[in-house]
Amino acid sequence: MKLYESLEITEKPLIKLREWLEEAIFVGTALPHAMNLATVGLKGRPSSRMVLMKSLSDNGLVFFTDYSSKKGKQLKHNQYASCTFWWPATDKQIRIEGCCNKISNTDSDKYFESRPWGSKISAAVSMQSEVIETYDSLVKESIKYEEENRGQEIRRPERWGGFILQPQRIEFWENQSNRLHKRELFELISNDWKESLLSP
Repeated sequence: MKLYESLEITEKPLIKLREWLEEAIFVGTALPHAMNLATVGLKGRPSSRMVLMKSLSDNGLVFFTDYSSKKGKQLKHNQYASCTFWWPATDKQIRIEGCCNKISNTDSDKYFESRPWGSKISAAVSMQSEVIETYDSLVKESIKYEEENRGQEIRRPERWGGFILQPQRIEFWENQSNRLHKRELFELISNDWKESLLSP
């Protein structure tokens, strides 16, 4: 199974993002497509966690989650989010800010069907971010669900699916030994990407 799907990309900052990601993959970075996703709660407090980017295109970055999870609820309230890629092996970082929207049910179904059997079961039994009695009780529920559905198709739960983060601001940061780090900023203004350099 591919780490992520790269679709048609023509925009300069997205091309550069893919190049840096492929470089991280080439040098053997563990989970190179993992990104720290930051959202904002109802009280204006930030919240962040690691998610896996599963698709990249000119339209944006796609990740999957439980829509009823903490981040799902926060994105329903406030669509704006940011994410950060950091690859120590290449000394490079990418920060992205933009707006998140749900992808189509068809695209969510397509990805869900490609997931391993165990991952489908986990999505079906785990109500992400909800309080549980014990971890063992969740494992038992998972085993029971697997036994009851063995040999059957597991459909995507309605509460589970994808978001696409549509970038409006992308910053590329590259470490330099003298601390004069390279910072290149792309901002989407009137459907065109404006490029500038920032002081470290």
